[in-house]
Amino acid sequence: MRNNENISCIYCKSTKVIRHGKTSTGNRRYRCRSCGKTWVMEKAETIRPDIVSLTEAYLSGRTFRDLVDIYRSSPLRINKKVREFLEGCPDWEEYLDLCVSKHNVRLAYLVGRTFAAATSENPKHTMYLAMAVDSLSNVILGFELSEKDDYKTWFKLLDRMRSRGIEIPTIMTNGSIHIEDAVHAVYPNTVVKLFYHRFYRDKEVQCCLTRAPMNVKLLNDAIYAYEICNNHNLSRYLKITNDKFFHEVLKSSPDYFCNRLRERLDNKPKIRIEGLYNAFQARFEKFHMLKSDPYPLVNGWIAKWMLQPLDIGFSRLSIYMQLPVITNFRLFSCGQIPVLNIFSTDSPRLKTFIVEIAARALQIPIFYNRCEMKLDKCSLY
Repeated sequence: MRNNENISCIYCKSTKVIRHGKTSTGNRRYRCRSCGKTWVMEKAETIRPDIVSLTEAYLSGRTFRDLVDIYRSSPLRINKKVREFLEGCPDWEEYLDLCVSKHNVRLAYLVGRTFAAATSENPKHTMYLAMAVDSLSNVILGFELSEKDDYKTWFKLLDRMRSRGIEIPTIMTNGSIHIEDAVHAVYPNTVVKLFYHRFYRDKEVQCCLTRAPMNVKLLNDAIYAYEICNNHNLSRYLKITNDKFFHEVLKSSPDYFCNRLRERLDNKPKIRIEGLYNAFQARFEKFHMLKSDPYPLVNGWIAKWMLQPLDIGFSRLSIYMQLPVITNFRLFSCGQIPVLNIFSTDSPRLKTFIVEIAARALQIPIFYNRCEMKLDKCSLY
């Protein structure tokens, strides 16, 4: 092999240098014939996958073994990297409080799920996640991890929410005595309802859609429901153009509004609160790596779920804020608040956002109106 005339030994400065293969990463290696030493002249940059993308892939359902081919490391090493990253992420409740100046919650669902996690105190190796979920946006207002479902767990969650300034006029539960006792202790003036009322409200909306596909009554009810939710963020945002813009958009798009209502009724297991806790159950029921504190992983999963775009292009957090903002897991991990999007009045995305909030507000079981159609033909009677 001929000497490379342009390269000299970095050790002895001899010009008797030959090529000596490549490293495992593809870098060219050289060898000096005079001193026998080898070296790499120029190291090619090794591109590692972005830790945020890696963590999102894991929280989305990929296992550490699945990520080996991407990260080129052992499952234990990836586990350590992901956990260290999640431990450095903000607390979801603190981040939510940072995003909104004032919480406006008309009704909240209290739901819980058991998931697998190694723990010395529970022989079944399970833990319990208690969640308070906003009924309009399905944003998780707060959560509590414990060994089991009991009064203490729910009291801690609700008491912390109250200290954060979250007032809730109505709470909906599955009838658990632990939850009801905790609600009465922390929120004595709050009305407690069962999930049956939510089902009944869906039946009312479905009835109106069936009887009159383009129902003006539903549009008026949606406007009324939006107003009593008492969140003025969208109103302030829309005042940039017109105070009555919200009403005008709805009344000019009755077909679009009703179609979105049907989609939400038909896809209930995926896009409503059922989709939230079913997704958690599916992701965490086989979380074999939860042999230490599960909080960073649960906190990270909740943040990702709240910030990822829905089928309408906006996240749950954006709907909760009632502002068309840009949200993603990367901003959350850095502690940066969402970025506001300014849309023109004729923007299809702004129309989509307004219709979505109106459809969700209409489905909240906070008021009931007797159907104006013939009761003998109504499916509710």
